[in-house]
Amino acid sequence: MKKIVIITVTLILIIIISVITYLYKDPKIAVLCYHNIATIKEKESFPEEKDWVIDVENFEEHLKYLKEHNYKTLTINEFIQWKQGKINLPYKSVLITFDDGFLSNYQYAFPLLKKYNMNAVVFLIGNYMQTQKTAKWDGNIKQYMNLEIIEKAKQEYKNIEFASHSLQLHYHNSINEKTKEELINDLNQFSKSIVNTKAYAYPFGAYNSNMIDALEQANYEIAFIYGPTKKEYRKASRKDDIYKIPRLNVSYGMSKSKFGLRLILPF
Repeated sequence: MKKIVIITVTLILIIIISVITYLYKDPKIAVLCYHNIATIKEKESFPEEKDWVIDVENFEEHLKYLKEHNYKTLTINEFIQWKQGKINLPYKSVLITFDDGFLSNYQYAFPLLKKYNMNAVVFLIGNYMQTQKTAKWDGNIKQYMNLEIIEKAKQEYKNIEFASHSLQLHYHNSINEKTKEELINDLNQFSKSIVNTKAYAYPFGAYNSNMIDALEQANYEIAFIYGPTKKEYRKASRKDDIYKIPRLNVSYGMSKSKFGLRLILPF
């Protein structure tokens, strides 16, 4: 029995030392990706959206976990500096991101992020901000933030950054239909007409060599992918291409325990 205990303890120590060594040589940061936030009633009324909607209570559970376990929530600039090796960050660091610019981010997520003193970045679909696309939810709630709300948010929530999810490319196969010059123009026009940014999240996670060249020529500093396979849903490393930063999908919601476990894992 004593021998079994000694062997078990030894194995645990070996695993712990291996993980610490692995993290030291190649530190990783979780880039969390959310989309829509909803009340439980709103979420239940649109089951087809379950993969893209996390309920407010579940989202707050995630923030509470980060707060209780002393995680540092990063700005885009901090993440870029870490990626370039200019600064070191605590192991318990995360970058919180939202795709699309849903109005629910402003209604539900921003107040909670402010409450827990946490940073986040929202990747906006430019033409949706201009046309004020509407939702199917009760009361014809505006589904996406408009430019007026974005300006309000900048004043009310200094902890929130806004970046590009394209101006007019948020549809399937868009990058394959556009020339490199058209892609560059979309990037530049977003910064001129929506918000000035050098950070990008690919619509539907799709990219090609033309898109990456366009980002470089438009002087974008960083771009984030989203899947498409499970192996791309992982923590970000300094070794990752600056225009192919992976993210963890937490849009559909995770229990607090599963969320915590995912953050502890070294990959």
